[in-house]
Amino acid sequence: MSALPILELGPDPRERGRVHGESLADAVRANVETYLARFAEAGASRSDVMQQAEAWLGCIRRENVEYAEEMEGIAEASNIPLVEVAMLNARYEITYLAFGSEASAVNQKLEQEGCTSFGLMPEASASGHTLLCQNWDWLQQVRGRTFIQRVTRGGAPGNGKPDFIGFSEAGIVGSKMGVNAAGIGLCVNGLVSGEDGTTGMRKPFHVRCREILDAWRFDQALLPIVQTDRTASSNFLIGHADGEIIDIEATPRHCAYIHPTDGLVVHANHLVRENRTTSEMERIAPNSLYRGARVDRHLRRDIGKIGLPEIKAAITDHFSWPAAVCRHADEALPRAKRVITVAAIVIDLNERVLYATDGPPCEAELQAFPLEPGAVRSDAA
Repeated sequence: MSALPILELGPDPRERGRVHGESLADAVRANVETYLARFAEAGASRSDVMQQAEAWLGCIRRENVEYAEEMEGIAEASNIPLVEVAMLNARYEITYLAFGSEASAVNQKLEQEGCTSFGLMPEASASGHTLLCQNWDWLQQVRGRTFIQRVTRGGAPGNGKPDFIGFSEAGIVGSKMGVNAAGIGLCVNGLVSGEDGTTGMRKPFHVRCREILDAWRFDQALLPIVQTDRTASSNFLIGHADGEIIDIEATPRHCAYIHPTDGLVVHANHLVRENRTTSEMERIAPNSLYRGARVDRHLRRDIGKIGLPEIKAAITDHFSWPAAVCRHADEALPRAKRVITVAAIVIDLNERVLYATDGPPCEAELQAFPLEPGAVRSDAA
């Protein structure tokens, strides 16, 4: 079993970036080329992407100075141009603007990020803990270029920011999945809507993810999602160890909220509750229409006793392979467009432990990454 790299990072943002850049320089460079190749498949030239990235760099500096400093540390230590690091950190906005145009080209063979996420309230899990889980389905070439960051800042409520442990891609500061010292956890899904790209440059998705894990209180963790409009649509599954989960469908101008039913909430990549704009993901990836439903059926029959065996059964479902919950590469697609389950994630918010696979969960075991080293239970989740 290959081990995901873990970076031990401290309170200073530029030093965090330096460690990140020194440790993962080759992976950062590879991710830059992977995304440029994907953008090229969508018709965006390197020069056009870099021009967009330069603008997003300015946006990130305005929105979150500390985040920008960490990017600068990555660029300096890896000897990679800052604009390329900025491209990675704004790749969600650049990607989804490109894919939004692809969605209208119905005669093209299209592929897209397709995550299946779910949350378990204490009454639904065997352990009585609050759990957030997902399969993160994305570009096959990103596999092996991801990492875990354990950020220790020593903060306390009202005085500094909480420690957190999170999963991210080499070169990207913000963790898309993680849990912090306050017991606040995050998983995410991609969405595409008819509003994408209509609101101008807004705080990037990955910056919002970092700000969620920077929060001590649940209401503060919701603010980065709902306080301002967004450039591109995304789905945030956010939970708290004390027994609260909200799924937020966030389009550029609107948010819709889904709460658990009988302690379980599941989401794929199409809009379910939000109806003030059109849902476009299913035009690109119709597999979204059954993935969430299948996971819901797998889990709902075991409400109150859902543990790792039941979770593993759900996340390894192969119905309609390769476009399944457990995703595998479609060899008919160009290499730059092939998607797999890059990682499966299970987060125990009470134990402050993130479990992650390196690759599809049918092939790779969940590796435990506690916020506090040595704190993993043998019967976790």
